[in-house]
Amino acid sequence: MSIKRPSKSTGATTRKPATSPGVRHVDVVMPRQMAAGQTYSGWVCKNKSCGLVIAIALPPAGSKPTSADANDQIVIKCPHCGDENLYRWSARGEHPYAVKGAGP
Repeated sequence: MSIKRPSKSTGATTRKPATSPGVRHVDVVMPRQMAAGQTYSGWVCKNKSCGLVIAIALPPAGSKPTSADANDQIVIKCPHCGDENLYRWSARGEHPYAVKGAGP
């Protein structure tokens, strides 16, 4: 003998409401402010056709340094190609800036 069950759900949804994670604001250096050959702290754009450095602007003197928190993922818009991607704060590094299309 089989157990009959209703085909439609009669209870409330069990999903929890989605909460947005704390957003970390990062000031990005514009391409016109960067010089070829200089090293900048930041990330390399994940867009394969771009691949240029996304540099972090230095905080003003006397400001508090940012501490690493549990949620270290941030969304950054590339100043070169406009592509938005998710980056880890802990994955930033020192990268040399090279102008796209400039040959050796």
